[in-house]
Amino acid sequence: MSFWELCVEKAQCSAIIESDGRTHSYSALLERVVQQEQVLDALGTRTMGFLLCDNTLSDLALYLACLRRGHVPLLLSAQMPSEQLDALQAHYRPAWIAVRGEIHASPDAHPAELHPALGLLLSTSGTTGSPRLVRLSRAALQANATSIASYLGLGVQERAITSLPMQYSYGLSVINSHLSVGATLVLNTDSVLSRAFLQRMSEHNVTSLAGVPYMYQMLHRTAFFKQELPALRTLTQAGGRLDEKLTRLVAEYAHASNRRFFVMYGQTEACARISYMPPERLVDKIGSIGVPIPGGALAIDAELGELIYQGANVMLGYAEQCADLARGDDYLGRLPTGDIGRMDEDGFFYITGRLKRFIKISGNRIGLDEVEQALQALLYVPLAVGGADDRLVVFVEGQHDALLGQVREYLRQQYGIHPTMTRLQLVDQLPLLPSGKKDYNALVHI
Repeated sequence: MSFWELCVEKAQCSAIIESDGRTHSYSALLERVVQQEQVLDALGTRTMGFLLCDNTLSDLALYLACLRRGHVPLLLSAQMPSEQLDALQAHYRPAWIAVRGEIHASPDAHPAELHPALGLLLSTSGTTGSPRLVRLSRAALQANATSIASYLGLGVQERAITSLPMQYSYGLSVINSHLSVGATLVLNTDSVLSRAFLQRMSEHNVTSLAGVPYMYQMLHRTAFFKQELPALRTLTQAGGRLDEKLTRLVAEYAHASNRRFFVMYGQTEACARISYMPPERLVDKIGSIGVPIPGGALAIDAELGELIYQGANVMLGYAEQCADLARGDDYLGRLPTGDIGRMDEDGFFYITGRLKRFIKISGNRIGLDEVEQALQALLYVPLAVGGADDRLVVFVEGQHDALLGQVREYLRQQYGIHPTMTRLQLVDQLPLLPSGKKDYNALVHI
């Protein structure tokens, strides 16, 4: 059944609860979508435009209208710096730009040739101002939504809160997967640490919460897991590796409170999800990214050790200029992830590093992800590791110099890195991308 058929079948079911508490049925949502379609169609057939998102009903309706009518949106943050937006607009010359649901024809538009399969454009992780985009097909979005709904066991009874931005592939996958089964979305733009967020979860009986590692660290710090939220049944985590100690703590909380905790792995290039860890195996497989999602397959490249994913949710390819929007399927369902991995005897996969997240110090290859995970386990505070050859950089959230002393000594003992080849710094808060992931690029400018 298509989403549009579902809108008819579930016409009177609750689809959207806005941040102010107003509830909209699937029938009412479809009416909003049709209104946006009429505005889009007046601009031309199969146009490409910029949709500046803020997790609102108008943004959601416009996104769905684009998919239904074949227009191709690039989802961007409504808070995107104007200089980045101007640069992207000059580079791609979209037919329209939408802000707060209002669609404005672009004065410098250039009609783009769009491949028939192209349905959506997203920024690559960590490069929201880069002209390099991920080209996704409507079929890939549907395949991933169906797969996620399958392994999470989603149904009409679910109520998911938008704890992540919809322009971020993880946040968008929450929207797609829940709408695909006729569930309810509780729209939210507040921080997960705010009182308003907790009130919204409680008042609207939210059943599932999605978060990235930093979010879980903050929730743990603020005693979120001691809150009375009787409707909450499912917790999901993706967007990077959650340290093993906190993974275990959340897993134990979920088990004790009769909830489920799914640790997942994915990339924007695969519409979000690639693998998941069945909750019942999480504790005895701590550190694993789990098994492939339904309909997908994982393998380890024998030469490079790279994790290779294959599935219907793989992107068509990248776009770096307007002409690339006419390109077809460059990847044919096969995605080299850029992550180095291994598979254990039970068929569970593990990420051991990134092909490009390495530096050399005194000629020795150092995995930045490995160092970051080790320091995270040692200090149990938010931190980030970066650097270039012969200089390792570590940023630690905190106020106490003793933390840096621990880092310095650990690097010397475990990795043989002399203090003269390190830069260690305390920060009040790590810079984050809109998705909640660590902004490694911004760290180098601190």
